Amino acid sequence: MKRTALAFLLLSLSRLVAQAEIKPVVHYNFGKAGNVTYAATPAVLHPAVGRGELRSAGQPVFYADAPADRKLKGEGSILFDGRQDGYRQEQALGTADGNRVLEIWVKAAGPDTLARQTVVSHGTAANGYAVVRHEGQWRLLCAGQETEIGAVIPGHWTHLAVAIDQGKGTLWYDGRKSGEFLPSASLAPNFSVAVSESGTEAFRGSIYEIRYSAFADGAFRPEADLLLYGTRTAGRPTGDSVFRSALLEQLEAPGYGKSVVRSLPDEHPTDDWLIRPVRQQSRLYVQRPDQGGNVRFRLSNGLVSRTFYLGDNLACISYRNLSDGAEYLRAVKPEARIRIDSIWYDIGGLTGQPELSYLLEEWLPQMKTSPRAFSLEGIETGAPEPRYPWTPQFHAAPADWPPKGLRLTMTFTPTGAVPEASGLRVRVHYEIYDGIPVIAKWIEVENGRKRAVLLRDMECEVLAVNQDQVSRLHVESDYSFALVNADLRGSALMHYAGTPKAYHVGGSTTRWIPDPDYNTWASHNQAEDKFLGFPHHNLLVSKLPMGPCTRIAPDSAFRSYVTFELLHDSDDRERQSLAHRRMYRKLAPQVTESLIAAGITSHDSIRLTALIDQMDSLGFEQLDIQAWPGVSHDNLDSAYVRHWRGIAAYAASKGIVIGGYELQIASRGRGDSVDCVHPETGRPGSLFGQSVCVASRWQDDYFPKMWEFFDRTGFRTYNMDGPYHGDPCASTAHPHHDGLEDSQWRQWSAQVAVLRELRRRGVYIPIPDWYFLNGQNATGMGYREASANLPPQQQLLLGRQYIYDGTWHKLPTMGWMTLQLVGFYTDDPRVGLEPLCENLERYEAQLFQYLASGCHLTVRGNRLYDTPQTREMVQRHLDWFRKYRDILTSEIIHVSRPTGRDLDCMMHVNPFIRHKGMVIVFNPTGRKIEKTLRLPLYYTGLQRKVRVSGADGKTVVHPLNDRQELSLPVGIEAGGHAWFLLEE
Repeated sequence: MKRTALAFLLLSLSRLVAQAEIKPVVHYNFGKAGNVTYAATPAVLHPAVGRGELRSAGQPVFYADAPADRKLKGEGSILFDGRQDGYRQEQALGTADGNRVLEIWVKAAGPDTLARQTVVSHGTAANGYAVVRHEGQWRLLCAGQETEIGAVIPGHWTHLAVAIDQGKGTLWYDGRKSGEFLPSASLAPNFSVAVSESGTEAFRGSIYEIRYSAFADGAFRPEADLLLYGTRTAGRPTGDSVFRSALLEQLEAPGYGKSVVRSLPDEHPTDDWLIRPVRQQSRLYVQRPDQGGNVRFRLSNGLVSRTFYLGDNLACISYRNLSDGAEYLRAVKPEARIRIDSIWYDIGGLTGQPELSYLLEEWLPQMKTSPRAFSLEGIETGAPEPRYPWTPQFHAAPADWPPKGLRLTMTFTPTGAVPEASGLRVRVHYEIYDGIPVIAKWIEVENGRKRAVLLRDMECEVLAVNQDQVSRLHVESDYSFALVNADLRGSALMHYAGTPKAYHVGGSTTRWIPDPDYNTWASHNQAEDKFLGFPHHNLLVSKLPMGPCTRIAPDSAFRSYVTFELLHDSDDRERQSLAHRRMYRKLAPQVTESLIAAGITSHDSIRLTALIDQMDSLGFEQLDIQAWPGVSHDNLDSAYVRHWRGIAAYAASKGIVIGGYELQIASRGRGDSVDCVHPETGRPGSLFGQSVCVASRWQDDYFPKMWEFFDRTGFRTYNMDGPYHGDPCASTAHPHHDGLEDSQWRQWSAQVAVLRELRRRGVYIPIPDWYFLNGQNATGMGYREASANLPPQQQLLLGRQYIYDGTWHKLPTMGWMTLQLVGFYTDDPRVGLEPLCENLERYEAQLFQYLASGCHLTVRGNRLYDTPQTREMVQRHLDWFRKYRDILTSEIIHVSRPTGRDLDCMMHVNPFIRHKGMVIVFNPTGRKIEKTLRLPLYYTGLQRKVRVSGADGKTVVHPLNDRQELSLPVGIEAGGHAWFLLEE
């Protein structure tokens, strides 16, 4: 428990330090949450920031009391008895030179005894500074002089500060200047707490924290830099009457998707959005305030709502799933945070919430803006904008693009308390979409200054989430690729020993961490922490693993990645994953494109045209020139281009699109001058052995040639292996990034630009990473390269396991599978199916199961049939697939994972089309199996009964039970399969 409390403390201090202009030298915080009153304090106290061990005298104890809201958050302090309790070290904190400020949170106990009591002594009263209690006053002793700071109020927490700025000393009492003094020229070797340097003049009372900080000339701003915890405001608050009136006028003015109402609507959907369309449009409801009241406005689509409060600043106060009425927010946080150079700034938000485990409406009027927070300046609405160009093609399911919904943009500017940030503007964008409980969010940072600024870091979303809703909030962003999607547990590609660096692995942009400000009284013991899934990890922060560390030029803007938040109304795994897949269907509709492909490794014109002729006769739609040798997209040799232009034109005349494999980036070096430089060696090298840096001059050479190759050949697919995968680069010589910290951001940005241009060109994009929210079509259904060398029977069952596992979070069309007619890395005859006519049953079994899955299937070989019998078999199954393509490419409900010892089953569902479901049953055993399957038909949208028809052409109406389950009797021959269509 103490370790947990210390983690909370250190996180809290680091966050406070990050927001301050001043730089702490040493920071002692004695408010260790969770300690028992009158428990003995450690013999040695270590600072949370800086160096300097304090050793105890006497026996100080912890006490459950702290200043203002610190106490309400469960923090405490150290209680000194006034006889001999104290802490001391025999050295000063630095020298007497420079600009410094010493802060103390202190509370005196009992009546004034008139005797002098030392609170803190830095040096001595003669050679240094001592803050004391004496004759009813807090006083400063310095260089033989005694100066009053302010009155001692027993039992009252007081903030005292002693500052020196350019040789001038000032005293501060609860954030107000109370006096001046002449600084000491030297510091004696002493720093003591609650006792003098000699161990006498002991203090009776409590001390919460002591901070000693440095700052640049003229940079000390007490109202912003002192540890007053947001109790004072500065600059132009949103509550300013003139400015507030302008905001209200802007809010109430007519706008896209906006409704001005007397009260915010109480909404609750009556239909399940997963099985019935939701007709309600996305709206921004603006509640007109009563006289003198504060404004609320709500972004809602009838499934999810996000409510904002306009007080001293703008704050999100509610985030609700309207399907089950669940409230996701327990506390107010900033809309976003940015770090310019070394300084963090909050974007919006309010401070002063007394308890962060829940939020009461009556607290809101008393909550204030942080003086360093950017303040709301304006609000506007509009329609969602397409994140990339897309025109439906390749049998894509019908979809609106961009998706219908509403965009809300809120603009924030710095207040007068942060003049160093003047000229900056931050826009926070939200999009909410009709018919799905998803909200997207991103930020833009605009630089209106005359010089570039460095955006070192950013937090694009900060949400204090109720503990019981953490597992019901799915958050991901379009900043996605191999390494950033890995985590400390590793992946199929790599496993990590110890704690990897940020550039090794990021765990995505989504982070669930302990809230540094969250010290709830609703605590539990250590065992419950584990059993309850560590519920104190309930602060959601969306940020890059590293960077962006990007310079924003004058009169330019930086746009962040996009965070997508999907609210679940159940802990059921199938329901949550189905909602995730529906999110991709709506927000990345190109993933529904479907092509039946053939692959070949040859460049020979005769073999290629012969295969194209077979493809045409069967109705195949895509030709993939596979490894090895694949295709070199930067090879503009006239003969090479002429060859592929002829093949592509011939394929196009048959209605077939063509593309070719290339190992483009991951694990492919292109030369020391352009390859990634390893951060730890300083030499070319990467986590993947060697990879080119996409932000090197390589992109200036390769991509223009690639675009010319596409233009001249007519290729329509981008079959690249290893687009940007995540390697960092420590080079400082590459023209498109400055160094290590911006290398991942710059390389990802370059890859996204390529994908968006491909989308503009109408190119089909199967790549092995996770760029779906930026235009990708498909990735591997699963990945184990050596599985291509397994015998067909082994590939059969493993293939269905790939499909079962791979479709939890992918539509079938988002995952590719390959049917190997010939060996890939081997000539072993046990691997391939040639001659095809002699392996017809094995060919048919694999072809049927992949078509039945709806996956992106590539049949790899030199030919697709060798006899009329083989051709008839392939044609029959392809015709069946095309007839039922709409349901076969729809989402899979996971009935049973293949075990090899019993029937296994795929079940496609789509309540929004005529074919509501398709059940495919496989018997992997050597015996006939007859049994009754219980199938969950809820997500087909069918109720009470279902029409079931099979390959025999017979139709039977079956009743459904009250859980919409179907009891379906089946009999499957050994090694056989059967399919059943489900309709109303």
